[in-house]
Amino acid sequence: MRALRRGREKSAVLLEGARVIDEALDAAANCEFVLHAEQLDQKAQLVLARAQAAGLECLPVAAELLAEGSDLDAPTGILAVMPRPRAELDGLLARAVEQQGLVLVAAGVQDPGNVGALVRVGAGLGAVGLVFLQGSASPWHPRAVRGASGTTFRLPLVETVTAADLIAAAARQELPLWTTAADGRPYTTVAPQACVLILGEEGRGVPAELESAASERLGIPLQRGVESLNVATAAAVLVAALARPGGEA
Repeated sequence: MRALRRGREKSAVLLEGARVIDEALDAAANCEFVLHAEQLDQKAQLVLARAQAAGLECLPVAAELLAEGSDLDAPTGILAVMPRPRAELDGLLARAVEQQGLVLVAAGVQDPGNVGALVRVGAGLGAVGLVFLQGSASPWHPRAVRGASGTTFRLPLVETVTAADLIAAAARQELPLWTTAADGRPYTTVAPQACVLILGEEGRGVPAELESAASERLGIPLQRGVESLNVATAAAVLVAALARPGGEA
């Protein structure tokens, strides 16, 4: 648990709090074990009972030891570990073609809170899935999982993809690459279609390699001298406008 918290263990995921663990159980995630305090609030007690009924190994732990595995200032008293889910890039893009949907890509978004917010946007507004390029924070970082507010298990997530691999995979599936830029074409003038929508790190923007490969550069017209939006806010505006209406993630 300490190794997961410190980012030294990449094969598993640390889940903290009743809501996140409950979401994992809803998704039939293969949790390896649950650690819990002796005293829990009602919600955590219900989730613990559900985990026990599912046959998971549930172990009581002294509060001071449990706090060492927590990523919160105020530990919730219940933690779980599960293998990190894996999705394949080609499979995700093929699904986008089949559903005529949108794949959201984070290129260098390093803040785990923003990454979690992107997952929440994609899940809630109809993206087919998300891709996180090398240099982006992992969607399975504990803060990203919390920032996704229980939506992390609801759609495919592919991480540590290179820009070259994304370009090649999109070409194989004949999916256009669309990037975002402050001076891009107003998104309101573009009709929704199956595509790969790339959002860059707020300071540096989208990498030049992806800009060169893109067929569209989209912008969000702003007022009152505002130069840019937070990456998750920009994603919400664009995904709401461009994802297939009524699409399923």
